[in-house]
Amino acid sequence: MAIGYYDHQNCQSWGTCGLDFRHNMDVITNASDIYSTRYFTDRCVHIIDQHNTSQPLFLYVPYQAVQVPFVPIRERMDLFPYIRSPERRVLAAMAYSMDESIGTIMEALHSKHMLDNSIVIFISDNGGHPFEHNKWTRSATSGPRANDGQNRPLRGGKFLLYEGGIRVPALVWSPLLNKSGYVSQALVHITDLLPTVLEAIDGTRLNDDDHQSVSQWKVLSNNERPVRWEIQHNVDTIENSSAIRWHDWKLIQTRKPFGQSPADYNHFPIDIGPHSRQTLQHNDRLNSKTYRILRQMNRRPDYTVLSSEVVECRPVPTDSHHPPDCMSDYCLFNVRHDPCEQHNLIGQTDRRFVRFLRQKMVTFDTSSVPPLSLVPNDPKSNPKLYNNTYVNWLDYYQNEHGQFITD
Repeated sequence: MAIGYYDHQNCQSWGTCGLDFRHNMDVITNASDIYSTRYFTDRCVHIIDQHNTSQPLFLYVPYQAVQVPFVPIRERMDLFPYIRSPERRVLAAMAYSMDESIGTIMEALHSKHMLDNSIVIFISDNGGHPFEHNKWTRSATSGPRANDGQNRPLRGGKFLLYEGGIRVPALVWSPLLNKSGYVSQALVHITDLLPTVLEAIDGTRLNDDDHQSVSQWKVLSNNERPVRWEIQHNVDTIENSSAIRWHDWKLIQTRKPFGQSPADYNHFPIDIGPHSRQTLQHNDRLNSKTYRILRQMNRRPDYTVLSSEVVECRPVPTDSHHPPDCMSDYCLFNVRHDPCEQHNLIGQTDRRFVRFLRQKMVTFDTSSVPPLSLVPNDPKSNPKLYNNTYVNWLDYYQNEHGQFITD
């Protein structure tokens, strides 16, 4: 989140900062000025090197990248001089460093012959965070910090419930897949990861009555028919923002984007300068550690598999200069035929169907946990009370002198 890449300080909008970097429950104090992407990678390689391969290994690697840095990064910035936007240049450098780190981890797994029996999953938590623009200006200061990420042609980005904010690319690689080298059109939610991995490992199936996730292993391993038809994206009564996906339909009411943006902010041109780096990008791919490892495993990546999956927008309605804003009232989109969410069909659809979708969200909301954003910050959580370090402050208590001590 808002943790520095080098100092590992977590600074909140109200001015409170504290060290927020741990290994399990132990605070890491000797990583100052070490780029977190590099630190995480070194730690992963150490875990792999020390691992007993007769035992299973679960390795979760949540890089901070590509969150926008509060302090300029110094890694790989020299590779992207042709990108004029400083924010987008930083984004490219962070992504490049992360790619290098992933290659290092894959190399470590391969060196211990662990890739022969592994499942590697790449997934993101949200879409990119583009700057918001009006017709004439480019605002670099409105709302939470943006990194000039682009989700085009999908609409919107981080913090919004449009497809650009919630539809993210994902990849599953494994020799255990019965079928590979294809793009699945199945609807998958991040909560499906646990039951999917459990079934892949030993056939374990969770009780469907106890959770809302489903195993996608057979769907992904065999390219079978989808098993999920519904996703409750969010129900936020505070921000008046909610959305549900049911089959190909999506009912959405979303918040106003930060700043002075119109309804859609993904159509500002990307300024990359006069030079192209396509040839160099191709060489980088072929010379990468991961590509070399796959070739050693007699597996040849097919990068053309995505060419037929390009998202294209239908023409914007002639009676509208902008897509519907979906702020004052709900919008209804068919996201299979209109993935760019430009054609609001709510006035052309049976009201009973809209009420059906709306009732699903109401029912879901009644079972959800109340948001903690309504609870005031506990003053005892201030990291200044704990040597400028974030701690589980409820594990502490206050003695007669007003000092916090552990049990």
